[in-house]
Amino acid sequence: MKSPLNALVIIIVVSNFYLLSSSRLRALIRMAAVQGLILGLLPFFTQVRDFSGHTVVIGAGGLILKGLVIPLLLFRALRGVEEYRERKPHVGYTLSIIAGIGITTIAFWIGGMVPQSSVFPHPSVISLAISMAATGLFLIIARTEALTQIIGYLVLENAIYGFGVSLPSAQSLIVEMGVLLDLLVGIFIMGVVIAHINREFDSINTDMLEELKE
Repeated sequence: MKSPLNALVIIIVVSNFYLLSSSRLRALIRMAAVQGLILGLLPFFTQVRDFSGHTVVIGAGGLILKGLVIPLLLFRALRGVEEYRERKPHVGYTLSIIAGIGITTIAFWIGGMVPQSSVFPHPSVISLAISMAATGLFLIIARTEALTQIIGYLVLENAIYGFGVSLPSAQSLIVEMGVLLDLLVGIFIMGVVIAHINREFDSINTDMLEELKE
């Protein structure tokens, strides 16, 4: 099962680079949905030796919430927004890709130092989780559109999910489902915030919030 698992890891890494390089908000949501669907498949490969009802619940939960429900909420939040591209990010897209290369290289270098064991049976997924966490934080910091920052938050949570499913199946189901539900609530609240920002400023650029200080 290592080859299919490694293929999924590569696809998710490529999706990270797409998120760093695109300014189109709808395309970013679609890619986040694709990433969520692929992550939902991870438990079926990482926990194949300990396959159980826990594996099915976590995998199905990831597929439904990350691949369907959350993207639909984000598309709904995008309704009424006049601009569908991010115009002035804090960090340009070329520099973002360069940063992504550095993030990925360091993440897999760190993950390569983790020995394969019963505790960490899939070091490549751990490397992926580190890469995704750093990518998510980068998107939150480097972008100005509220929706893109939400996607960064989603990628950050995806990293936590990926790390969790890389561990043995004995990990707590309650903790993992709690993370998914927290994410769902967070996305719902952020969608409401986007609607209010757009209604007030006719934009979802968070830099517009500085006008409230005046």
